[in-house]
Amino acid sequence: MRGRLVGLFVALSLGALLGMQAKAQEQAEVRIGTDGGYLPWSSMTPAGELTGFDIELAKLVCGQMERKCRFTAQPWEGQIPALEQGKYDILVGGISITAERQKRLSFTQSYGNLPINFAAAKSSGLSGKSSWTELKKALIGKTIGVQSGTQSQRFMENELEGEVTVRLYDNQDSLNLDLLAGRLDAALAGRSPWIALTGSSQGQGIEILSPNLDFEQFNYLGVGVGGLMRKDADELRKAWDVALCALKKEGEVKRISEHWFGFDISTKADPKICGA
Repeated sequence: MRGRLVGLFVALSLGALLGMQAKAQEQAEVRIGTDGGYLPWSSMTPAGELTGFDIELAKLVCGQMERKCRFTAQPWEGQIPALEQGKYDILVGGISITAERQKRLSFTQSYGNLPINFAAAKSSGLSGKSSWTELKKALIGKTIGVQSGTQSQRFMENELEGEVTVRLYDNQDSLNLDLLAGRLDAALAGRSPWIALTGSSQGQGIEILSPNLDFEQFNYLGVGVGGLMRKDADELRKAWDVALCALKKEGEVKRISEHWFGFDISTKADPKICGA
């Protein structure tokens, strides 16, 4: 009987150990979804590898947490449903923190902030507008491109519904191609992809239009960008936030934002999360 009990104890202990190891391995990997076509937040190299500001930052965060990252590229419009279905643990890629999204999902603290802007050919006659009222008047009747499922699309619906022709795109690259080809009068996106386009050889004929459109004028645009998770991912969100606190303190977020954007887009550490 004693031998049987010892054998049972060993078997149970081994089973528990294997279960803990399996759980630890499962916890070690963070499944990250991103667009892969939204420079400089995330993009794909010719070799098929993901790169960009959010990719580099996420790798640093995973290093801080001592967790393995696994990245998957997917068009933006399918990312949130996939997150809710459990395909991903977190989404990154210039995702605006908004009250509407916070009703269903949870964000990390903000780590960067940029406005959205219209862009157009330099020959379009749309440049030099000093206010949104002035630019809006010039845009009426035009054909405008925007990536579907973004805050830019929401801006178009709120501010230009019925006054312009809107063309929706699955990704920023397709939007850029039509703008460059003259099939659009203008396009709207976060400022960052326009910085990338106008800084490229093929984008020399495109300009970023003023004014900047941001949260201060249009509060539904959100207070910055963050990582997006399900509400049941409290443990991961807290760990991700702790890592962001450390990376902000060390100046790493500032460093990589200057590398990818040419200037500092980092936001201050949230005192509610990181302390004073």
